[in-house]
Amino acid sequence: MFTITDDRIAGAMLEAHRRGVRVRIVTDNDKAGDLGSDIERLEAAGIPTKIDRTPYHMHHKFAIFDGTRLLNGSYNWTRGAADQNAENVIDTGDRDLIAAFQRQFDFLWAKP
Repeated sequence: MFTITDDRIAGAMLEAHRRGVRVRIVTDNDKAGDLGSDIERLEAAGIPTKIDRTPYHMHHKFAIFDGTRLLNGSYNWTRGAADQNAENVIDTGDRDLIAAFQRQFDFLWAKP
């Protein structure tokens, strides 16, 4: 996820983590340090986090849930996206799309 600043979403992620759900995050280095970013809080709670350190943006905005659901779209996990912006998000169970996004996540996760 490019940026996470919506405390409601971060809270849901923390609750899932506390219940034993495996949560992993890949995010952008520039956005991880932004004012209001929840990345440090999520990481401090023990959620494994990879921060892209390339000179380019890790601009993906997708999440995979239990290998059976994919959320993807322009929607950043911010309060502005939820309350103000014109955004889009698709929720799908399409196995081929999930597999393609899982490969991309695995590629990003494996990067040093």
